[in-house]
Amino acid sequence: MKLLDNPDIQKNDDGHLLLDTPYRADGMRLIRQAAENGQPNALSSIIWFDVIEDQIDRAIQDFETYLPLTQSWIAKEKARIDKIWLVTAAEKNSVIWQYEYQISNSKSNVALAFLANGDESKAMELWNEAALKHGHIESRFYPIFHLFKSNPGSAIGVLRNSFSKEELQSLVHDLAEVSNQGSGWFAKWAKEGLDILRETIKNLKGPLGASTASVATFMVAKAVNKHLRDEMQESMEDGESIADWLGDLF
Repeated sequence: MKLLDNPDIQKNDDGHLLLDTPYRADGMRLIRQAAENGQPNALSSIIWFDVIEDQIDRAIQDFETYLPLTQSWIAKEKARIDKIWLVTAAEKNSVIWQYEYQISNSKSNVALAFLANGDESKAMELWNEAALKHGHIESRFYPIFHLFKSNPGSAIGVLRNSFSKEELQSLVHDLAEVSNQGSGWFAKWAKEGLDILRETIKNLKGPLGASTASVATFMVAKAVNKHLRDEMQESMEDGESIADWLGDLF
């Protein structure tokens, strides 16, 4: 008996292996079957693909239909792996934590769908839940990225103080891929935000382009989630500028 010896995990894994082959449809079918059984990784995947493919209503429906199944799936899986010998409690807890993290990942993904449908409040609520529960990185980033266009100068400071260089580069790179390769609402949203970010970076003066006070004002005014307000570093004076961080990407 192994930690990951579960048929739903196998379906999800097999499905992902087929996505970049001529059998993509079969792969998606396997992932969806796993999600329908409550497997958290599979659920976050099908919602992500729904949003990427501009199936916004289906993303919300999948979330609302299958999210309630994830907790019972995790509970059964925990009961199963608790019986496994020669595996440490830390290893078992890590596996369960990863499943629970995927619930936050699903919330972050479906928040995009709610935002696409004009329900900004619900999107922010879901991102806040995921950020508070697991520090989910996209849930910390997407609200700032979305609000960027309304106050880009101050948002620059929030980004600089809330993410490491590597995190921010990875997040921007992923959105660039969406904007270049995708279509529909998500690609348009990503492109518009990246265009504003690019122009702001080009015009940036000084190390960060925003004072601590202006950043704080921006976060309060835009109701940026509590996790970010709690975790944001106060120091803004040292190190490379955000232009140095992202310049190569633009």
